[in-house]
Amino acid sequence: MTQFRQSKTKFLLVAGETSGDIYGALLMEALRKFCPDAIFLGLGGPRMAAAGQIQLYDLSQLAVVGLVEVFKHLGEIRKIFKDLIHCAIVEKPDFLILIDYPGFNLRLASKIRKELPATKIVYYISPQVWAWNSQRAEKFDTFIDLMLVIFPFEKPWYEKRVPRLHVEWVGHPLMDRLLPNRLPVSSSGSYKIALLPGSRKAEIIRHLPILYKSAWKMVMQGKDYEFVWIAPNEELVKLGLSLLGLKTLPEWLRIHIGYPLSHISRCRLAILASGSISLECALFGIPQIVIYKTNPLTYQVGKRLVKVPYLSIVNVLASEQVVPECIQEEAQPDQISSLAIKLIHDEELRIAMKNKMEEIVKKLGPAGASQKAAKLILALSKEEKKEEKQPVTS
Repeated sequence: MTQFRQSKTKFLLVAGETSGDIYGALLMEALRKFCPDAIFLGLGGPRMAAAGQIQLYDLSQLAVVGLVEVFKHLGEIRKIFKDLIHCAIVEKPDFLILIDYPGFNLRLASKIRKELPATKIVYYISPQVWAWNSQRAEKFDTFIDLMLVIFPFEKPWYEKRVPRLHVEWVGHPLMDRLLPNRLPVSSSGSYKIALLPGSRKAEIIRHLPILYKSAWKMVMQGKDYEFVWIAPNEELVKLGLSLLGLKTLPEWLRIHIGYPLSHISRCRLAILASGSISLECALFGIPQIVIYKTNPLTYQVGKRLVKVPYLSIVNVLASEQVVPECIQEEAQPDQISSLAIKLIHDEELRIAMKNKMEEIVKKLGPAGASQKAAKLILALSKEEKKEEKQPVTS
């Protein structure tokens, strides 16, 4: 491994999911404004690579979720973990920035604290310990220097339970992705519906066939529906087409690669796998149906641990069911298609959902989360220098 000059500020960033890749790239751009010569290393996706991260691994190698799924990839995950530890020991980064992905990143933070006590450890986008396994948070202050949270309720939650942990609410980086002007709704005579089965291979395998069958049932109703599968990359598109047995697309289905907000903003409805994409749809006032299906064992274990009544972050933030959830055995094409048709044509229902989503979006705070996060991260080194300069009094 080539060791980089230590005179430059060095950041080791680890993101394990598509949303983390997006928000990590935004944070890197903000950090570079204050540290033009900064060096970024670690694990991320195409957006972080494009922003200048030197990547040991691509996040797709870590994009697994659930007990059974993680167990199947345990050997590969352990190798990546050890390689990141080795990278950190060799490179001695000034900052370790961990973006969400708690199952991996919390263990990494604890290990790096022991190996490199001088490295500042920042957790960006808090693990959802307020939803499940909250006792994990009790030791965060022993290995995390700064916890940057994106939802307003998270800071008081931590202050009550882990008062010694330095926590700051920066707002949601999703707001930094806002387009200057909202794009117009599609001018075609059809109703455009976004299909968002997820960003992991396991999610495509479990969700895409369900969404495809739901779409087909809607088309068979004789209405002029147009569906857009918005996929994160070509690899998942190939996997999905193979699963569906499609060599050519039906007339009613299109594919867009990438997650540009412009595609979402033009849709009348989104049917999506639970995740941060739900908030993006809420941002544009797009009515939505949230689905999720995982391994039965993972679901049963999670059901006993989770302390919030909803899976969708939109519903969690609202403390009520704003958007319908079709989880596990309820994720059936008949049920989904029926809900979708109602949400497309029932204007009163659509307006009520849009109004609720607008209230939720207002709680996220203004744009500028990435820049605020960058300033707080860099302030850690300034605080350390001040402490070093303070005279010792007898």
